[in-house]
Amino acid sequence: MLPYFLSFLSGYLVGSFPTGYLLVKQQSNIDITKSGSGNVGAYNAGVVTGSTRMGIAVGITDGLKGAIAVTLAALWTPDFLGLAAGLLASVVGHNYPVWLRFKGGRGLATACGGLLLLATGYVIVWCTIWAVLKWQKQTILASNLLATLATPVVLLLLPEASLEALVFVSGTATNIRWLALAMSVILLLSHRDAFAELKQKKGE
Repeated sequence: MLPYFLSFLSGYLVGSFPTGYLLVKQQSNIDITKSGSGNVGAYNAGVVTGSTRMGIAVGITDGLKGAIAVTLAALWTPDFLGLAAGLLASVVGHNYPVWLRFKGGRGLATACGGLLLLATGYVIVWCTIWAVLKWQKQTILASNLLATLATPVVLLLLPEASLEALVFVSGTATNIRWLALAMSVILLLSHRDAFAELKQKKGE
């Protein structure tokens, strides 16, 4: 159990490092947790600073946190479940960072960075669904939510061989599907405010 604990702990600490907060504070002297949506992720960083470049920079650094968490987890255990624990913990850390009184982001970029190394199939399916929804004139927020909801379902329906071909470490289709479900649950929990926002807009 110790390797799994170390994977989770290192993942959480990496994920909780407040990259978005620090970048925005340094470049624009804005407390992102008190501006816009209060979210420390890439989208809000771009909105509150008025800079697409800042949003991209925050998105990249947030994605690196997920990749670093998986890489660190590999030092403790090469097992897929151990790597998954590190990745999931990094997303939890990003969303609920101890350094910012547990007020973080929504985790999409951090999840993407780690999943590109661990379970690329999730990223491919999520991005495909998102692109179709955006093409159908959905908002970015609605597309994010619906893609996150639908991805575990699509991965459940895909053939096992297709899933396992998109994984760079030893992981079964069952492992990947459970990871996808756990990841989507974590991401959706951090989007609770987004659900409320969409509901309010529909009521207007």
